[in-house]
Amino acid sequence: MTEPTETTPASAAQIAAMKALRTALLAQHKVLIDYDRQQYEAVFGPVPTGRFVQLFTEDPWFRWLDPLSRLIVALDEWQEQEPPQHDAGIALADEAAKLFRHTDKEFGERYLLALQKAPEAGFGQGKVVAALRAVPQSPAAKDDAKGDA
Repeated sequence: MTEPTETTPASAAQIAAMKALRTALLAQHKVLIDYDRQQYEAVFGPVPTGRFVQLFTEDPWFRWLDPLSRLIVALDEWQEQEPPQHDAGIALADEAAKLFRHTDKEFGERYLLALQKAPEAGFGQGKVVAALRAVPQSPAAKDDAKGDA
């Protein structure tokens, strides 16, 4: 078996694991958006859906979710490559592990608060950790998932 290089295509197992990771991240993203919307509306009052979409993309209140949003977009772009590349996939899994290890201060602080206050976020966290552990040949992601990811 040869050592993966930058141009080595991802294996079917890696592609499947990355799809599962994306699914877990997307579900957690929705939980966090819903939680943060409730927090926002508790302060500022109800917001119609159309207005909320604009707030989500423009209001600093929701800026902490940007790293997760960008990561999901990057996973989508990776999956659309023909074929997806092994090393790029591992780098994305590592990025996800680092994000949930709370290396981004703002994301980490707000995420921990959401985990404490929203039971669905804790459930989603378990799915993210399981998905990270399932990504083949990603020692950093697996190490991070063992910690506080």
